[in-house]
Amino acid sequence: MKAAHLKAAHPAPARLGDVPATRWKNGNGITRELLRIAAPGNPDDFALRISIANMDCDAGFSTYPGIDRILAILRGSGMELIDVPTGAVCHALRGRYSSVAFAGERPLEGRLLDGPILDFNVMVRRDTATAAVRIVEHSRTVPALNCCLLFVAQGQARIVFEDGSALVLEESGFVEPRGAEYITTVGASVALLVDFCWRE
Repeated sequence: MKAAHLKAAHPAPARLGDVPATRWKNGNGITRELLRIAAPGNPDDFALRISIANMDCDAGFSTYPGIDRILAILRGSGMELIDVPTGAVCHALRGRYSSVAFAGERPLEGRLLDGPILDFNVMVRRDTATAAVRIVEHSRTVPALNCCLLFVAQGQARIVFEDGSALVLEESGFVEPRGAEYITTVGASVALLVDFCWRE
């Protein structure tokens, strides 16, 4: 991970491998939490939670009433989301960087298409805030806007801040890009940007 003219006021980057892993209660995977923003008036609960999970086999999803979720495949063939009451496939994520948004209270099961996957998860409290995921691929420059977290899934990404300083993030690196003006990817690079806004 390299930095160019990075001022101390800017947030320090981190790497996925440095984040402690928590094994699921059912033993079918592990989760690494990248960012948690506490819910107003309740520091023990979250308004936003961003994590990356290794899913080793088919498993049911925990339900989260009042939570909107976004899921994207980082590695692996993908999976189908099965509506538990009906047994029907309600979403199919096929291949890297396919994504889906769904309500956290919906009872779902994940059925892997062909072996384990690594997935990117965003959960946001519906009555408190909104969140969206931008998947930036190849050679592109995009405004930072309301990006609260940048994760480099492949290659590298360059962040240019409002004061003119810059930070280059390598693969598996992530950062809260406070004060960023725009973000650039090159070649075969892929970055995931999570935009977050409080509701009024």
